[in-house]
Amino acid sequence: MGGCSSPVLMRRDPCWVIDKHEYRPCPEPAREFRAVASLHNHSCHSTENLAALNRVITFRHMRPFRRLLQCSFGLGAENDLSYAELKYNPPFRPADVWRMESESVRRLGFDSLLLAITDHDSVSGGWELLRDRAGSADNITLGEELSVRFSDHLFHLGVTGLPSGDIHATHHQLQTAAREGRLDDLFGFLGTLGCLVVLNHPLLPWDGNRDRQIPVLALMRRFGWAIHALEYNGMRDRTENDQVLQLARQLGKPVVGGGDSHLLVPSSTLCVAIDGFDSSTFVEEIKAGRTMPLLKNEYFAPLGWKLTLRVLSFIASYRKIAYYKGTPVESIIGGDWILLDPVGKMARAFLRLISNLGMLR
Repeated sequence: MGGCSSPVLMRRDPCWVIDKHEYRPCPEPAREFRAVASLHNHSCHSTENLAALNRVITFRHMRPFRRLLQCSFGLGAENDLSYAELKYNPPFRPADVWRMESESVRRLGFDSLLLAITDHDSVSGGWELLRDRAGSADNITLGEELSVRFSDHLFHLGVTGLPSGDIHATHHQLQTAAREGRLDDLFGFLGTLGCLVVLNHPLLPWDGNRDRQIPVLALMRRFGWAIHALEYNGMRDRTENDQVLQLARQLGKPVVGGGDSHLLVPSSTLCVAIDGFDSSTFVEEIKAGRTMPLLKNEYFAPLGWKLTLRVLSFIASYRKIAYYKGTPVESIIGGDWILLDPVGKMARAFLRLISNLGMLR
């Protein structure tokens, strides 16, 4: 792998780019590149769930706390609780994402950026932003993160550059084909739209088992003609992303950077181009391999730290953002005091502290 291979040493430089699948320092990105894009962002229109807790509570050391955890969400009376039914929406409006990402690239020296809000199986975030900031249409592209099952594995497609006309009908057609498993129809339809299709975090093991065989090569053999690039994901660690680079080289595919932070912090991984682009031209620039992932030094913060901040962010706001089977947790709990209340208060104080110290990344 080109450049410096140590994440510790790489953090000494403000930015790095991945040029032809190789790392190299990029101390002044705005001097080298004319355009920057943030292509993988989530807003309050993304629906998340806590299904991972179903596995966590099976761990031996967690068994004594199963009842306590259930009661902490006001769900002590529920039998056979599945935490997949406990859902939440991030507390960030699309305008918050726009402000955060715009301020971030200005600190790098860029005057503007191209932004895509790719909420989970929803185009509402991008549509809301485009409606509210119609004067910035050249800097906003519509998209979503489309959930697709292939060989019993969940893949996410970052679909951006969707045409704004009849966007909700387009979204419905994509979602219907994906839910029904009609993947030939799905990829065929994406091809007619002329949009960008990126395989997001292609080697993500959803159960945390890195030894699990992910059928990514089988997916690419069948549908690689319709998938234009692989993603270097800002919320996955360096080891996994290096494997993505190797996979992209093997497949002859370009790589794009995507932040995927889910937090009210800027993306640590972006996409840059020497030539300019806007919402009408970036798709062809990426398809042609004329863009590069840009890694800010925040990317090299340990993944465990990033995930801890995500958990703390949820705990800090869970009463307002979580719901169970459609009922807000706030309504379930009411005025009762539960264990997560003081924990949430401490989480809010901790997040404020590390934000003031510049450690919120």
